[in-house]
Amino acid sequence: MNGSLAQKLVELHSLKTVAEFKSHLQDMAAAMGFGRIFYVGAKLVPDAHPGPGSFAETPLILCDYPSDWITHYQTNQLALIDPVIADCNISRKPQVWNVRDYLAQAASEPEQRLLRDAIDVGVDKGISIPIYGGSGDYGLVTFVWDGSAREMEALTAAMLQDCTLVANHFHLTLRNKIGTEFLMQEELKLTARELEVLKWVAAGKTQDEISEILTVSMHTVKFHIYNAHSKLNVFSTPHAIAKLVYLGILEPAGFTGNKTWRMV
Repeated sequence: MNGSLAQKLVELHSLKTVAEFKSHLQDMAAAMGFGRIFYVGAKLVPDAHPGPGSFAETPLILCDYPSDWITHYQTNQLALIDPVIADCNISRKPQVWNVRDYLAQAASEPEQRLLRDAIDVGVDKGISIPIYGGSGDYGLVTFVWDGSAREMEALTAAMLQDCTLVANHFHLTLRNKIGTEFLMQEELKLTARELEVLKWVAAGKTQDEISEILTVSMHTVKFHIYNAHSKLNVFSTPHAIAKLVYLGILEPAGFTGNKTWRMV
């Protein structure tokens, strides 16, 4: 992560309005080379998957897609047949997508028309990051790529980690400041070893590398990560890192190196 993007993550904490958050997400997307953004955040009905009728509150949506496209999409309820949305709704993993890949497999004329229209308006490839927290908290951050598919494929490995960190940190900060609060209020009870493992994860180390650094088994590393997820009430390690940053347990340091963090 470059220094400019790391600084923008820190600046999230000074934002106060939805408009400021939207503008800041656009700035962070541009810093990573993306042209447009889409964000939705809400609480889910218990045991529900994201989708129509699954939200326990009115979702907050931030989007800078062309206005005519948004109106057309909403009026015709195209989310119900959008295969990109369908894949994002059933997976907890980041989704790297290209509408042309879906078009080749589209089974119906309405779906084919939707995908062709998306290509025409330039919302045709990108990275989507689903975020699941405790108590039904849900977010989805999408970064739309303006360049060629070949450029995106070449940069995907480098961009994916930055996109995931930005998405989780953005969602966590926004939801706590503006949406329904969901952070655990009780005292944080991570052990010193659990914090140490997460520190090395945040520094970009693999589980295998962490096991060598700490002279413990891979199973032990996974055990500490699992326990930290449970105590932080999150379902992914990037979300755990973002939460520790928000709570002041971890903070970006230096803003010059790649994936450089320090314990507070």
